Amino acid sequence: MNKKIVIQGIEGCFHQEAALAYFGDKALEFVCADDFEALASTVAAKPMTHTGIMAIENSIAGTILQNYRILREYQLRIVGEIYLKIRHNLMCLPEKSIEEMTEVWSHPMALNQCLPFLRKYPHLKMVETKDTALCAKEISEGKLAHVACIASKTAAELYQLDILSSGIESEKHNYTRFFIVQDNTISVPAGNFDKASIYIKLLDKPGSLYEVLRIIKDREINLSKLQSYPIPGMVGSYYFHLDLEFGQDKNYANCIQDLQRATDLLEVLGVYKKASVEYAI
Repeated sequence: MNKKIVIQGIEGCFHQEAALAYFGDKALEFVCADDFEALASTVAAKPMTHTGIMAIENSIAGTILQNYRILREYQLRIVGEIYLKIRHNLMCLPEKSIEEMTEVWSHPMALNQCLPFLRKYPHLKMVETKDTALCAKEISEGKLAHVACIASKTAAELYQLDILSSGIESEKHNYTRFFIVQDNTISVPAGNFDKASIYIKLLDKPGSLYEVLRIIKDREINLSKLQSYPIPGMVGSYYFHLDLEFGQDKNYANCIQDLQRATDLLEVLGVYKKASVEYAI
């Protein structure tokens, strides 16, 4: 039975590209979710057969804060991560030229990231849409002869569009980090893990965050991310998400024990293998 991967968006989206890069399997079966809530609920409802891939941060746009809440509320476990280099491509129906186009469709973020390129073609009207891959699908199915879109290479291949120009993004170091997630009732085989994602709630006293940071330093753990986000219904109170990178399992285990004593709440969202931006696809 093929592995079923839940993605946010339709086929051809960057979530699908990241899944193909992570799993390296062209025989994957993709389940499309309209939003991240739907993605998480699908994974949680079908824990034995479904794995999710969820964007968590982009090097330009920043952190997707809502997804930290979603991970907790749906009790998902992080089992891996991958960095995908985002390459935007201008595409249209086959055997057409950019001079024949009158409009270019895409998600507002994609349009914004390609503005220097698009300004070279002032005859193109920019039209904001909700999804990059959906634009490609609509152009293909509707035979829209004078509409181009900005989307992934996977979308061009899937919907049989020609790429007029590739890599048109202005920032060439544009990466999105994705979590691979499963329901937390599914056991994870032991592995050569060197990274963990946790969240904590601090004790209500002065110096509590300093104490957390001191423990991490003393246990020789690298804190690669520290992100606060509000606790629902509690104004002025926050959870903190931490990514911890470690070289020895005992250092990590001792660090978690120390942090449990120094915090009001601690939960491990996942222990997994660190991904490298250097080798991002």
